[in-house]
Amino acid sequence: MTAQRRKEATMGKTVLSLKGLSKSFPGVRALHDVSFTLQEGEVLALLGENGAGKSTLIKCLTGANVPSAGTITLFDQEYSAILPSQARKSGISAVYQEFNLVPDLPIVENVFMGNNPGRGIIVDYQQMLRRCQEFFDSFELDINPEDPVSVLSPAMMQIVEIAKATMLDLKILILDEPTAPLTQKETEILFRIVRELKEKGTSFIYISHRLEEIFEICDRAVVLRDGQLVGETLIRDTSRPELIRMMIGRELSNYYPEHVSKATGEVVLRVENLSGNGAQDVSLELHKGEILGVAGLVGAGRTELMNVLFCNVPKTGGHIYIRGEELKGKQPWHAIAQGVAYLPEDRKRLGLLMDKSIAVNATLASIKRFCRFGVINEQKENDCIRTYCEKLEVKTPSYGKEVQHLSGGNQQKVIVAKWLATESDIIIFDEPTRGIDVGTKHEIYQIIHRLADEGHSILMVSSEFEELIGVADRIVVMSEGRLVGAVGRAQFDKELLLDMASGSR
Repeated sequence: MTAQRRKEATMGKTVLSLKGLSKSFPGVRALHDVSFTLQEGEVLALLGENGAGKSTLIKCLTGANVPSAGTITLFDQEYSAILPSQARKSGISAVYQEFNLVPDLPIVENVFMGNNPGRGIIVDYQQMLRRCQEFFDSFELDINPEDPVSVLSPAMMQIVEIAKATMLDLKILILDEPTAPLTQKETEILFRIVRELKEKGTSFIYISHRLEEIFEICDRAVVLRDGQLVGETLIRDTSRPELIRMMIGRELSNYYPEHVSKATGEVVLRVENLSGNGAQDVSLELHKGEILGVAGLVGAGRTELMNVLFCNVPKTGGHIYIRGEELKGKQPWHAIAQGVAYLPEDRKRLGLLMDKSIAVNATLASIKRFCRFGVINEQKENDCIRTYCEKLEVKTPSYGKEVQHLSGGNQQKVIVAKWLATESDIIIFDEPTRGIDVGTKHEIYQIIHRLADEGHSILMVSSEFEELIGVADRIVVMSEGRLVGAVGRAQFDKELLLDMASGSR
């Protein structure tokens, strides 16, 4: 970096400074000697693979973790540790990947929780409603602040979390994968809000595995690997390959692995005029060994359709045929019995028992295979766990470890192991790389390709059109609950898919 660029990088008031920050847990060194600064009105990207120490670091900044060593200087006040109350009073707020909302309470009460306007015990509820509605109107979203949070999709819950943070006297806002559940339009609105707050002097620590966002919204990046700071650069002075190299410690020559489709003409899943759960009159075919991408904007009905296919939600019309036989069951176990597996987009809430071990989760859907007269054959169960966890390269010191302590990528691998143990041959991946770092994304893509090569048929739902273009053999596009078109690999084009998804074609 030139002297001029170094000068530019350090312009502005320093609002946050970390010096030698370290944090250890029993048997794990999560952070070691991390030092960097944050300037007023700066958007700083905090990058690294899952398990690099990003979450531990932001929890040290918000008071959830107490550092083992080092100091945090916040607005010229030095601390060895920050209490949650000190973080709030100083204007630090964080929006995490895991939503911190009360589902049964109204949206407006979630937005102002712990921050109710009014005098004494008198709450100005009308002011809360007005400010909340003004915020949602700025997003051009039809959200009723008096509705319970439980009626919202994950995308809308993310918007509520952001609203909750911006209602505070913000000085530093930490955004942890804020756009993971958002549409392109919602992402653009979020970026507009970030830029407006930045102009007013708000500083940001921005965590995202979507590198294209880093180049669009961030000024500078610091990179963690294995709990240590390994790089720091101005965004305009770096490139995507260089950031990836710093994050994973090696070159990643092909972001999307090369793959030659081995799909056959055999139809394993046929859907005719299927309706239900918001899906309307959908017809499609999935072939043996095929990776069929399902594209669309958030709210297009992709996840809703997958839930009907998996019998999570009853259909209201149409037919589902699996290997030529109509699926007439009304419960998920009927779909499972026909060889259908479903990896949901919200893996922590719907795909895993977070406080249970890898072993328990890995055989959760197939436990009957190891039972005889109500007694579990532990040897067979353990052989199954070991076989699939080794095949998928689940990184863990023990299969007895609770899955909540695994990285996002390894959690996703455990879900794949769970369904492979059922010997399913039709696998639905709904947002398979949401919240997963670039290196592990590459591994997930390789797993999907390998499963297809082994004869599994894949339905892959993703809001990232580039991801579907890089992985799928064929793509169908949904808009407003309907299937509006299908595209073969030779015709893959991001703009074409976006036009179809937005109803322009």
